[in-house]
Amino acid sequence: MKIFILLVTTLLFYCGTSSLEVKKPISEISGSMSPPELQDGFYAILVGKSFYPNRLANSEIEEGESEIVFLFYLIKLDKRYILIDTGTSSISTSKIAVQNWISSDQILGSAGIKPGMIGEIILTHFHSDHSGGINLFPNAKIYVTPEDWYSLKKNRTLGSKLFAKERSGKVQFVKSSFEVFSNFRILLTKGHTQGSIAIEWLRSPGKKFLITGDECYWVEFCKQGHSLSSEGTFSLSNNKEFLDYVSVLSSSGTKILTMHDPAVLSLGEEVLPRIYKLD
Repeated sequence: MKIFILLVTTLLFYCGTSSLEVKKPISEISGSMSPPELQDGFYAILVGKSFYPNRLANSEIEEGESEIVFLFYLIKLDKRYILIDTGTSSISTSKIAVQNWISSDQILGSAGIKPGMIGEIILTHFHSDHSGGINLFPNAKIYVTPEDWYSLKKNRTLGSKLFAKERSGKVQFVKSSFEVFSNFRILLTKGHTQGSIAIEWLRSPGKKFLITGDECYWVEFCKQGHSLSSEGTFSLSNNKEFLDYVSVLSSSGTKILTMHDPAVLSLGEEVLPRIYKLD
């Protein structure tokens, strides 16, 4: 009888210990793990949200405001990391406050991407919500138009480091449309700002993306060729010409992506907090 009691006690002890080990808190397990590595692909990164006047966007409604998001894009091709814009580097821009803001380098860091790993940055234009994080990535080569680079250097916060970047030969001026790599093309648009650009990417046969920069805001209105107002453009005629092109591409199946439409996020899967895989 004593032997039976001893066996039962021993079994209960080991079963209890095993049960406790299985129920370790998830936070303890994840805390000891290194950040997950992203697969090769195309990603939209969410920096924050805010509200923006409808009169400055390509909206059919001029009164009031609509919710916008602040996005930039990441392309990962093996060990090559390319950013389209960099997001804002602070909780506010020159015009509006950014809600739920997280720095772009912090978001990328959660995926194991260190600032020094970013090799190229394509700036759609110089406005701070698109270029504010440019100095977070010291090794990146920057593609930008001369006009918008000149405007960017006037920024007191960024200025001195941008001069150093230019002297180091890490700035490539975009003076005409050209391919960065096969089937990935920078388009000179010059509608929203004097040097604004867009990106056209034939990802694979039958799959093409067009990233519009701020030549338009709302994807559905972009597809219909709705241009910005004159208040929101450097050249309204250039903006209208580009939006006509957007409409043509959309009708042939190209996916249109903007930098501020919350609908973009619904096109992908959130694989990590604020990181959405589009392809």
